[in-house]
Amino acid sequence: MVVEIAGARVMAPAFGLSAVPWTAVIGVILAALAVGNWFGGRWADRERPGVGLILASAGVTTVIPAVGSGLPFWAVQRLGFIPGALITAAVLFAPSAFFLGAVTPALVSADTATVTSVGRRVGNVGAVATLGSIAGTFMTGFVLLPLFPLPLLLGLTATGFVALAGLATAVLGHGPRRELLAGIALGTVALSAVGRWETAGLLHQEETLYGSVRVTQREWRDGRTVRELWQNGGSSSAEDVATGLPAHPYATALGVLMEPMIERVDSVLVMGGGALSLPVALACRQPELTVDVVELDPAVTRLARDYFAYGGRPDWPGIHVTHEDARLFLRRSEARYDVIVLDVFDHLVTVPWTMVTVEALASMRERLAPGGVIVVNTLTPLDERRAGFFRRLLATVEAVFPAVRAYPVTTDAPPTVTRNVLVVAAAGEDALPHIDWDQAQWGADGPPLTDAHAPVEYLQSKMFLEGLP
Repeated sequence: MVVEIAGARVMAPAFGLSAVPWTAVIGVILAALAVGNWFGGRWADRERPGVGLILASAGVTTVIPAVGSGLPFWAVQRLGFIPGALITAAVLFAPSAFFLGAVTPALVSADTATVTSVGRRVGNVGAVATLGSIAGTFMTGFVLLPLFPLPLLLGLTATGFVALAGLATAVLGHGPRRELLAGIALGTVALSAVGRWETAGLLHQEETLYGSVRVTQREWRDGRTVRELWQNGGSSSAEDVATGLPAHPYATALGVLMEPMIERVDSVLVMGGGALSLPVALACRQPELTVDVVELDPAVTRLARDYFAYGGRPDWPGIHVTHEDARLFLRRSEARYDVIVLDVFDHLVTVPWTMVTVEALASMRERLAPGGVIVVNTLTPLDERRAGFFRRLLATVEAVFPAVRAYPVTTDAPPTVTRNVLVVAAAGEDALPHIDWDQAQWGADGPPLTDAHAPVEYLQSKMFLEGLP
């Protein structure tokens, strides 16, 4: 389970943490375990390699992801999104899963004296293995991932397998020599130590309870030096280093949308804080503005203060950050806002389905002050075949708000290019900002998304099937 959970995080910088990489990791590991079970049974019957050698082999192969960190980026560029995810998972995680699958039949064979005790031995080994998987799941997700860098975590896991190999050899009396095991242990530690995952312009990288987080600084194509916050493979915030202003076009577009009504806006709710680039820009534009921010991950707010404009001054009186799930915040809050910005992404480009249902949008409408507007930031292509999620989102918003408009941030790109689209909604047409901006060509289509049925990742997978520009 350590390999499986950590494996998804290894793939996150290139593939995000959507259903696609998770499916690839889980499917490949299950297939490798099955093949390992099959071969392990035959090895055991023929008295081939014992438990100790199999565990030692599992230890060596566990560090493959630590030295193959460049593979996910190569695979997604050369092979496409889904094939690249499958190949990456197969190369990085199948070898260790194969050897781990071979452990069970070899252990049962080594621990079984008579045919009459086979059932009990199989049951004992299966029960212990399941309990170990449960413990590994909780320890990895809640303790180890936030505590250790991924290469070190994989190295420690590999060393643990080698230690178990030594224990198996001592107990069962058949396996690699102690000198060989010591050499393997040193080798796995060395491989994990050199497995530093370099990213161009990397300033910081860590695993948190909620995802993989990186901070980078690089020069964009337009010549600007930009500092970015990456969450689960997606660029969630970007700032121009020279000015401290948001660098993502959608943040600039949001400012254009708010300009006609900025004088009557006293309070803003931003769901999805990231590096707090947008709240800081709003506070600088209108110092008396109250900006409430809901951000799930406290570590992200810490990085905002350490690396971004939010840390440029000791205090922002108008900015209030709450670390909580946005849906829960809407449920308990009694505040009213002139503008609500929904800017949440849980994977590379996908939004949490819980935030785009009729029920979620109805909660947002309850939090709007009279004459208020809601702005939903989403990513979508604009060709009819691949805009299924976008059109269902529009249908959902229109089920809650009488007045809805959708503004593509980039209007000069081909329809197949995935880009930001700002969906603006209000209780009446007079509340919507009056701007000269082309609206999206395609309108609402399909039934609204609800808490009972919101196939968001399925709809957004149409973007993944042909890759992301």
